[in-house]
Amino acid sequence: MTTPNEPVATPPATEPVIPPVVEPPAPVAPSTLEEALALLEAEKQNSSKWQALSKKNEDNFKSASKERDTLKSSVMTDAEKAIEAARTEGRTSALSEVGMDLVNAEMVIQAATAGVNLPDTQYLNMATFLGEDGRPNKDAVKTFVESLPKAQAFAPLQGAGAQTGGAPKMDSMDPSELADFIADGSYL
Repeated sequence: MTTPNEPVATPPATEPVIPPVVEPPAPVAPSTLEEALALLEAEKQNSSKWQALSKKNEDNFKSASKERDTLKSSVMTDAEKAIEAARTEGRTSALSEVGMDLVNAEMVIQAATAGVNLPDTQYLNMATFLGEDGRPNKDAVKTFVESLPKAQAFAPLQGAGAQTGGAPKMDSMDPSELADFIADGSYL
């Protein structure tokens, strides 16, 4: 037993053991076209596997979220349900006020990215581009923008600005030099 004045022995501090970093072996470059194609196909299959797994996880998350929301709403009191309904209504009304502006902004962004000119939006039913949540439906906007014709690129104007090629350079406006220049046929 220790007395209050005796120092308490502490165990010696040990440094945490950090395992060495093991680098994966460097990939070997394929030496033939067949090996490269086989490697590419294997990577495509690996990518498809991870995409399918991601989609499955996303579906699981959505179903778990729906189940959570159902359980949450079944446990709510009437006052909590009224508050949640008011929040939902407020969110919906706010998005309906700015929804058309968001759709218009999304259209401008996608049209600029695709290099097309948008028609006047007063002739479009912008509500068709709103999603169920009041936000822009990016897929519908993208489909519409892709259906528009590409903007035409005009050829550069000839004769506008300084020209770099063509006639030889004249240094002087002396009449005798001009006559010699014209007589040699290099000007006409």
